[in-house]
Amino acid sequence: MKQYTIGDVSKRLGISRDSLRFYEKKGIITPQKLENGYRCYSYEDMRKLLDIMFYRRLNFSIEDINRILHQSSFGSYYTMIQEKIAEEEREVERHRRSLIHLKYLTQLYKNIDDYLNDYDIRPLRRYYKVDETLIDKLAVHDLCYIYQEYQLREGMPGQVDEYYLFAADTAAIIGLEEQLSGRLFIQHERCVYTVIASASRIPDTRSIMKAVCWARDQGYKLEGTAYGGFLLSCAVDEMQTAVPEEADVSQPVYYIELYLPLKE
Repeated sequence: MKQYTIGDVSKRLGISRDSLRFYEKKGIITPQKLENGYRCYSYEDMRKLLDIMFYRRLNFSIEDINRILHQSSFGSYYTMIQEKIAEEEREVERHRRSLIHLKYLTQLYKNIDDYLNDYDIRPLRRYYKVDETLIDKLAVHDLCYIYQEYQLREGMPGQVDEYYLFAADTAAIIGLEEQLSGRLFIQHERCVYTVIASASRIPDTRSIMKAVCWARDQGYKLEGTAYGGFLLSCAVDEMQTAVPEEADVSQPVYYIELYLPLKE
């Protein structure tokens, strides 16, 4: 039977010599050692290496591959495949959630870039109000946002509430609409929208009043509430925004979005 040197195997299969030695150390393959110290690989070793490459491509660990090749029965092989499917499905879900976050962060960046200290009229999309018990039950800690609600009185705005929100479109993407059916939510068709820079994660009342004054100057009638939500923070104020004078210039800058619902 033809024998192959470590160089032959490395070239034919595209596996580094270090990897071949590693597989040997783990006991997955056992090439013959000649008197001169060189390793010789049989056709069976080559086939086994192809199997290793196949299972590695499916993200099986070295330990699991060793079990498959040397310890598995027909039944245990099926069990291992099903366990791997479940593991990969969890990874797919994790990546899907990561994509939701990344796409959302991209939109946040665009909002800041377009509307920092500027104004727009836009809807406040539906957000469900969720408590910590429901968040734990649905395991959506990483997908919730904290918003503050303000009442716009004659003087300065006053905070009246703070709660966790879960976006309805995110619920639709990950299949949680039924579990959230009947929950309280906030949603407004038309709002004054702006983004502010702040020295803290909560908007200062002067920034809210500035948005109120802009709305009134444009002839808009406000509903009497405002919502503030933290977007993201940066270590350096690259956009050279104005932050309160008392803020330490070495502190990070926090970007916050404001929604002021309009009367219909």
